[in-house]
Amino acid sequence: MRRPLPRVGILLLSVALLTAHTAASAQQPPDAAASPDEAKRLGDEAMVALRYEDALAHYRRAYDATKSPALLYNMGRAYEGLSDFPKALDALEEFAEKAPADLKARVPKLDSLLSDLRKRVATVIVSSPVTGAEVRLGNKVIGTTREGQTVLRVNAGAQVISITHKDYFPFEKPLALVAGKIETVEAQLSSRSAGALIVVTSPISGAQVAVDGVSSGNVPAEVATKPGQHRVSLRKDGYDPAEQSVVVIAGERKQIALTMAVHDTLASKWWFWTGIGVVVTAAAAITIVAVTKEKPADSGTIAPGTVKAEAFGFRF
Repeated sequence: MRRPLPRVGILLLSVALLTAHTAASAQQPPDAAASPDEAKRLGDEAMVALRYEDALAHYRRAYDATKSPALLYNMGRAYEGLSDFPKALDALEEFAEKAPADLKARVPKLDSLLSDLRKRVATVIVSSPVTGAEVRLGNKVIGTTREGQTVLRVNAGAQVISITHKDYFPFEKPLALVAGKIETVEAQLSSRSAGALIVVTSPISGAQVAVDGVSSGNVPAEVATKPGQHRVSLRKDGYDPAEQSVVVIAGERKQIALTMAVHDTLASKWWFWTGIGVVVTAAAAITIVAVTKEKPADSGTIAPGTVKAEAFGFRF
């Protein structure tokens, strides 16, 4: 659900907009024929009605014609209403940069507003050798890869980034995006025509993946490889290792799920002495034989006098 803007935040800045839009307007589609003044008025009405997408369309039309900084402020508030905090921050930072002092004075809490938005925005830097791949965060397209690094502002929080291109296997990775922090994603896309992709998942969080003995990070992991048979293994302290062979063909994306059993050791259990006997051998060696039984942590004790070896001068 879209959260409504706070009452104090529905302040909309008004300016004298240009109305000379004659010859060009005549060639525009009917829905774009409104004058800048009319587009601004329709945007304000849509904002009051909480129709933020409509408001943005009207404000953009007015801004394209006038380049008025006041419209940047209004567009920023519309983006905030849509919970698109990165674009809201972009618009309001541009307003703060371009607006004259008398216009900014009409927004006395601008610094507070910018600070609040920055607490909702993280930065993702995507690196990939493949250019033109589509970058999504959840179900939303946020950009495309290009040569070098692609820097994107995004909403903070738990997200899944996916990078897709028709000629390559998709890349996917869960992210825990922290406001004000930078997350770097190295996306190595594997060609569909020449390679294969093994996707390894497990209910054991943090388990380490290796393919053919080569470490491939933690689950969930996507490993680009050559067609053929491969050995996938999973390891984590406290668990028995797991391993599985998998065969992939060129162009295949194969997903396997591995689990591991908890490593069963004496130290991992609560063991308590319930009876101790002493056996004396001919060689005068003492062997203590313990009978064990698993009990709750608050009930296991050794009662005084339970262990006796009086022939040898000691007693418990």
